[in-house]
Amino acid sequence: MREAFKAMGYKAEIEFLPWQRAVATAKESSEVAGYFPEYPAELEGFTLSPSIGTGPLGLILRKGAPVPQPTADALRALKLGVVSGYVNAVPVAAAIAAGLKPEGVADDNTNIRKLAAGRIDAAEIDQYVFAHILKTDPRLADVKNDVVFALPLEDKTLHVAFNQTPYGKKLAAIFAEGLAKVDIKGLQQKYFAMAR
Repeated sequence: MREAFKAMGYKAEIEFLPWQRAVATAKESSEVAGYFPEYPAELEGFTLSPSIGTGPLGLILRKGAPVPQPTADALRALKLGVVSGYVNAVPVAAAIAAGLKPEGVADDNTNIRKLAAGRIDAAEIDQYVFAHILKTDPRLADVKNDVVFALPLEDKTLHVAFNQTPYGKKLAAIFAEGLAKVDIKGLQQKYFAMAR
C-alpha cells in the first residue's frame, strides 16, 4: 500500500486500531480515507481497491489435535473462535449459516490465547497474520509452540477499503493508478523474506 502511494508521490500514514474501530473510523472520519486489509465483500459506504495481495485464511488448532474436514458439518461441531467483524472463509460462513455459533473476540491474539488454554477447539486466522503475531507479540511466547496453522480454507485477495467521501474517492483513484505501477507479488515475496 505504501509503495503504491509512493509511486504517485504520496506518503501513506497508517494508524493501527482494533478492527471494528478501524472500520468505523474510516467510515466516519473526514481525515481518514480508508482501512486495510479487507477481503472481497459487499461493504456499505466503501469501495474496494484492486487487489494488494493475497492471504491464506484457515484454522489454527492446538498442536496434535485432529484436523477436521473443511466442511460446514465438520466445522459446526467445533467450538470456533473468530474475530468479530471479520469476513469468514467460505466453509466457516457455511457452518455459521448451518447453525454454528462462533465465539467472537476483538483480536486474533485473544483467540490464540483461548486456543492454547483449551477454551476453544480452533480459531480462524490468516496464516501470515498468525506467523507475524507469534513472532512479534512477547505475551504469546509461552504458547507459541502449543498452536499451529493446520487447516487452510481459502486464499483470499486483500484490498484497501476507501470511504465514499470526496477525499476517499480522490485517494482511491490515486492509489489504483499507483498500484498499477508496482510489482505486488514481488513486494509480497520480498516482505516475507525479510520477515523471517
